[in-house]
Amino acid sequence: MVRILVISFFCLVISFNVLGQRGVIDALNFQHGLVLENLSSFGFVQNSNYAIENISSSNPASLINFDSTLVGISYQYVSMQNPGWLGDIMHKRAYPLLPQSIGAVYPLDNLRIGIGVSQRFNSLLDYGEIPITTVENPYGTGETFTAKNETLVIGFSNLYSYSFPSLFHKNDLLSLGLQFTVDRMDYLAKIWHSEGKGGGFKTSFSVGVHYKFEKRLHPGPFEIGFFYEKGSSFKEELKTNNVSNLVVVDVEPDTLQLLYPVIIPRVFDLITHTPDKLNFGFIYSPESMLHFSLNSRTVYWNKGNESWKNCSEFSCSFLFDYSSTTRFSFGLLSSDPQVEDNDYNSQEINEKQKVVYVTIGLHLDTNSFIYDFALADSHIYSGLWRRHTIFKSAVAIKL
Repeated sequence: MVRILVISFFCLVISFNVLGQRGVIDALNFQHGLVLENLSSFGFVQNSNYAIENISSSNPASLINFDSTLVGISYQYVSMQNPGWLGDIMHKRAYPLLPQSIGAVYPLDNLRIGIGVSQRFNSLLDYGEIPITTVENPYGTGETFTAKNETLVIGFSNLYSYSFPSLFHKNDLLSLGLQFTVDRMDYLAKIWHSEGKGGGFKTSFSVGVHYKFEKRLHPGPFEIGFFYEKGSSFKEELKTNNVSNLVVVDVEPDTLQLLYPVIIPRVFDLITHTPDKLNFGFIYSPESMLHFSLNSRTVYWNKGNESWKNCSEFSCSFLFDYSSTTRFSFGLLSSDPQVEDNDYNSQEINEKQKVVYVTIGLHLDTNSFIYDFALADSHIYSGLWRRHTIFKSAVAIKL
């Protein structure tokens, strides 16, 4: 088991090349870390967003849904996934005290201007206490060391949406949206006394369309949306501390114990691609108090990491307005991330990564504040590595 842990760590963290050459590290080689940014009391809704704190991870054209100036903030708790990967490696959320997202919007006639911040990727792989072994003590010396691999990507966004009312029909509303994002990536790899840090800023963007129409061929309002997110690509130098190759220069003849290693510094490139995403969805309200949403998303992992297949996600939500200020929801989200078939033990890995979330939500709208609560749990229908619970709370103020 220790051997699996150590091998897994170096596979995830460092690619060893010929002595003296540059190493390569991919900080986003673990799909668990892709944050479910759009969780809210509406379920997983990306295309017709009504949660102000989620605007930087949603269809920018749906900014038109906000008719007043709002500012919102959210926190997202994610329980530990243990085991979360090969060799019983644990996965959890890094920096748990950081807000998940912040959003603000300002309406100006048919124009909406928004700013937002959102955690896009958050992953901490914890390898636990690993026993130290030697030739003389192959089963352990009684001492241990620790190792971890940590990645955080935060996006800072500026959004614009412009609407064209009654363009095709009296009650229609067509909106176009554009979003510019500066992504900040921070990476840390640590094993025993060795440590590597890297990070930088890159840009990404989103474009979207949102169309709303009422009482045309159906009894209630209907919203449909589509948007494309272009990921960012990082290439940074990893700053290392005591990261090296060990070269043996002496061997004890009797015991063959390795002695006196010479440490030769190395340089590593941190190459990371956040995936592109294609989103489509709609919300239908057959009754004034009942709403149904359906969303699909394709995450293009393969463009940045050839070991991963592109992933399709589907979600649906049922929403019920108990009153003009209170709304309840129930929903599902299914995701099926997979590694390429030529990877070692790919079938077992894929089975353990499947995930289905069951969600419930509560939305409270008062005169001055909006409170939003959502719970997502994946213990019932998911693979071994994806069983955990997410709780998200948000508050927005009307200005």
